[in-house]
Amino acid sequence: MRLIVMKFGGTSLADAERMRQVGVIVRRFSSNRIVVVVSALAGVTDALLACAADAAAGRAAHVRRRLAHLRARHLGLVAGLRLGPRAATELGSDLETELDELGGILHGILLLREPGGRSLDLVASFGERLSARLVAWHLRGLGLDAVSVDARGLVVTDDGHGEAAVDVATTRRRARAGLLRHLRAGRLPVVTGFIASSREGATTTLGRSGSDYTAALLGEALVAREVWIWKEVDGVCTADPDLVPGARLVPRLSYMEAAEMAHFGAEVIHPKTMQPVRRAGIPIRIKNTFRPEGAGTVITARAAPGRAPLMVSCLDGLALVTIEGSGIFGQPGMVLRLLSPVAAAGTNIYMISMSSSEYSISFAIRASDVGRTIRALEHDFRAHGLLGEQVARVKVERGMAIVAVVGARMRGQRGIAGRIFSALGESGVNVVAIAQGSSEYNITIVVRGPALRAAVRAVHDRLVGRGKRR
Repeated sequence: MRLIVMKFGGTSLADAERMRQVGVIVRRFSSNRIVVVVSALAGVTDALLACAADAAAGRAAHVRRRLAHLRARHLGLVAGLRLGPRAATELGSDLETELDELGGILHGILLLREPGGRSLDLVASFGERLSARLVAWHLRGLGLDAVSVDARGLVVTDDGHGEAAVDVATTRRRARAGLLRHLRAGRLPVVTGFIASSREGATTTLGRSGSDYTAALLGEALVAREVWIWKEVDGVCTADPDLVPGARLVPRLSYMEAAEMAHFGAEVIHPKTMQPVRRAGIPIRIKNTFRPEGAGTVITARAAPGRAPLMVSCLDGLALVTIEGSGIFGQPGMVLRLLSPVAAAGTNIYMISMSSSEYSISFAIRASDVGRTIRALEHDFRAHGLLGEQVARVKVERGMAIVAVVGARMRGQRGIAGRIFSALGESGVNVVAIAQGSSEYNITIVVRGPALRAAVRAVHDRLVGRGKRR
């Protein structure tokens, strides 16, 4: 009997009808050992954080209204799932207990006017804690011996609230101990995604796509056969279907290809999710909650055989920062020296491009990170006497976007760069910067934001084909 970890996101749990579909899926595959990981209901985490913000600002009436809406939504699902009277009463009592605790925490924030990272993580945790109870009770109603499990007893992190770093060894040990006892007893664990606890026992969260990460961590700990990520899409496509109607489903990807796609904006899976399964060699399968019969996309250690498909990913809302100066060229370690303040500021760099002839280095970052990044750079340059000597100026160009062409064994395919530039030129798209790493996985291009859609379509049509327009 194989073990599958199945993760269901907030969209798959948005209402009673969708939650019933989740039940159909889990029961369909229940001949396997299954561990279910759930996100909060769609929109609930944002609503919880808004509650905390209102509490910190002293807006008590807003907090009461938001809390009442959350209560009505979750308790309304109890009726919508059509459980028996006894089960509905017990589930309603479970949810009320959680909501009362949430109300007490929000009252504390109202009094203190201080929504620190620790408090925010604790408030945010209630979304998954509530949804895990709902899903577990629903599965019990379908005849499955489901039990809700709080991941704070399984996943251990540091105290970096908001996006904590996981202690992998301790998590592996605790997850095995905590879940295998349920599985050996024939029970089906429904685990809260996204949330964890620090070594000191404080509630922490895992950041963006944290529930996917939870599923991958549990898959690694339990040596699962596969990890299935259920979403509202059929799998990974050759481009965002909203931008390119002719985008095609990609049946198989390598971990590296999927990580590159995710880094450059594809939202199907987060790069962090790949780390545990890659360590353990466990495939990830992306499947559509609303079309479970589809094969989806499987992500494994090896790319598809033969000529791997090319994919086009994109990311907007960026800025291009250029550092210019005669001291950049020919100085050992200078690039690292220049970019160290960027890392120290906590800024993620999406692409780096160097021009030795113009003595400059450019890098793309989120537009929202520009302020703190420039302050960090200028402070460091002044402190070390670089500004005006080795660094002439720092220039910022906002309103930028990235188009990345991703595919295994790209180096073995001739003329790809030429075809990309030809397609962009014919579409009237100007290339601001370009980078091609030494790996064989991607070519990255910076264009101006308004040209993003045209650029993605042009490159996709030239490299992949138009496909069937919808």
